[in-house]
Amino acid sequence: MSQPDVKPRFDVYKVVSLQIRAIFAAYTPIIEPLSLDEAYLDVTENLKGIASATEIAEDIRAKIRHETNLTASAGVSYNKFLAKLASDHRKPDGLFVITPKMGPALVENLPVAKFHGVGPATTAKMNRLGIKTGLDLRAQTLPFLQQHFGKSGPYYYWIARGVDERPVRADRVRKSVGAESTFAQDLHAFEPMREALQPIIAKVWRQCLATGARGRTVTLKVKFADFQQITRSKSIGDAIDSLAGLECLSLVLLEPLLPTEKGVRLLGISLSSLTQAEATGRRQLSLVL
Repeated sequence: MSQPDVKPRFDVYKVVSLQIRAIFAAYTPIIEPLSLDEAYLDVTENLKGIASATEIAEDIRAKIRHETNLTASAGVSYNKFLAKLASDHRKPDGLFVITPKMGPALVENLPVAKFHGVGPATTAKMNRLGIKTGLDLRAQTLPFLQQHFGKSGPYYYWIARGVDERPVRADRVRKSVGAESTFAQDLHAFEPMREALQPIIAKVWRQCLATGARGRTVTLKVKFADFQQITRSKSIGDAIDSLAGLECLSLVLLEPLLPTEKGVRLLGISLSSLTQAEATGRRQLSLVL
């Protein structure tokens, strides 16, 4: 006896997906959807100020259960590849954490068929080449993997070592990234201002690394003790690709404003004219739900 066709209720799925996305967004704006019910989250600098990614994962799972009556699995690790492995490890309703010490050993014992991004055809090809586990894959040279797998070769080479530097890419394009700080005492000289700008510039650059964004325009914001506020901007031809480059342009904007008789109460730096970088060297805490 044949079974009647049951149409998927995509409208219901979408509503629930939006509920879950709203829960995610309460913790971080850096969300990269994989499907209606799965996403990467970069929670390195989260909106709740929680230091532990594991605690965030537990909070999110509890909120999903409370608000939707659904279970959720979570994987926590220091890059996307391992976070996905961790998530798959404890489905359908579990939490698994892969630490930096655990990563390489876990990968070497894993069949290549279970690697995210390695499909059945690639698995079969790897098996024909004698590559059946992560340890086998790690034994191959980069030129060998590029010869047999083309552009995917470097990806396979590095994930076999537990390395994945792909950033979590938010699906909403940002127009700028920035940070600012108000000081307890007014600043008057260049050196104290330069020192005060260091953590501000570093915070902006961390945002760039976390989102993969790069920009061509740096804007300095200055608020004086009398509450007068000015901005100065400078654009360059290519996107800034280093913390040192961002610092250099920031100081170029600051220097012509000094000396000043008025104390400086606030300094801010923002980066705009954004583009997306192909890759970054940042390790991130990624959460897959």
